[in-house]
Amino acid sequence: MKRVFVQLVSIYMSAVCLQVAAQSNSVPTVTDQSLLQRTGPAWWYKTTPSPNPSDLNRRAPKQRELAVVDKATALLGSTSAKAIALVDGNDVVFSDFKAPADTSSLLFGYSMGKTVTSMATGKAICERKLSFDTKAVDLVPELKGEDLGNASVRDLLRMASGAADPNDSSSVWTAQEAKDWNAGKLSYLELITTHRVAAAKHGTFSDYKPGELFSYKSTDPLLLSIMVSRATGTTWSSWVQQQVLDPMGEAKAGIYGQDKNNNGQGDSGLHMTLDDWIRFGRWVKQSSKEQSCFGDYVRAAISRQIRNPGNAASRKFGASFDGYGYFVWTDNQISTDTVWFVGYGGQRIGLDLKSDRMIVVFSNVEDWMADVYKLGRDWMQVSR
Repeated sequence: MKRVFVQLVSIYMSAVCLQVAAQSNSVPTVTDQSLLQRTGPAWWYKTTPSPNPSDLNRRAPKQRELAVVDKATALLGSTSAKAIALVDGNDVVFSDFKAPADTSSLLFGYSMGKTVTSMATGKAICERKLSFDTKAVDLVPELKGEDLGNASVRDLLRMASGAADPNDSSSVWTAQEAKDWNAGKLSYLELITTHRVAAAKHGTFSDYKPGELFSYKSTDPLLLSIMVSRATGTTWSSWVQQQVLDPMGEAKAGIYGQDKNNNGQGDSGLHMTLDDWIRFGRWVKQSSKEQSCFGDYVRAAISRQIRNPGNAASRKFGASFDGYGYFVWTDNQISTDTVWFVGYGGQRIGLDLKSDRMIVVFSNVEDWMADVYKLGRDWMQVSR
């Protein structure tokens, strides 16, 4: 079987294919160096613990949970998993690591960072800094005359900007642009305003218009992070710190990718400890219960907003998912009534829609995600 090797970008591997160390049989693969990266370039943002870090309780599994915990233990030992956690509300029932990962590791969430971008965007919408109908060109006039400029915030959140999809992966970089970004010579603004990226995707008969087609790619979250930054008058990473990391109760410092102009890595970028990723998932679930503008937003975000066309065999991305919310995958075919934050190479947070149970997984390879979804299904069903 043909094997395609892509050179590891030395400093950073994003969820957009920059991060690919190897891709075997079309199964995304990442290295320990990338997954467990502790530092970045000098211009990256360093997250700080929340003024009010939230507590995590730990308890032993109950009798009815033991079988699922045993499955999690077995999967950790037999797969590329580096960390697995099973959570019930505020209680971490099981969490364990495989070397070289440990409790202090800053685990790269890859495209789970898109869900972080969704939550930060929802906060901006609820503060009336922009609306679902705000057009990209309204805040990024550099897109004047480009098809991407017509995309609205709602279109971008649903991966339906209508913009070009230039690469086989979700990335929109050329090899030279990746090299320039790695050297600090290219900004995200320069990337997404190039005609090659900002032009409309061409269909069989005509160009796609914003809102017409689900097309998973880095363009939409990268553009959205720039729009929110401009709308709020705050650098993107600072906005994420204030509106997501602080309220979720981040307990330990992490790192977040950005370019030298402080344009944040809205398509990925966030590195946190396992416990802080648990805190993020728990915060999203808790927020979905609020009777507030943000609660309304989160409920919409974790509901299907657009269909993922095709089937498991034909889909370019999200083979096991029939739908997509606001940078959240929905309608999992294996684990029903769940939603998932999905990262390249096997990073997953799964939330149960009928209980407060959650599963968190960090891995190097995506070739066993069906087992993750089955484990999530079994974990969620303990409460059903």
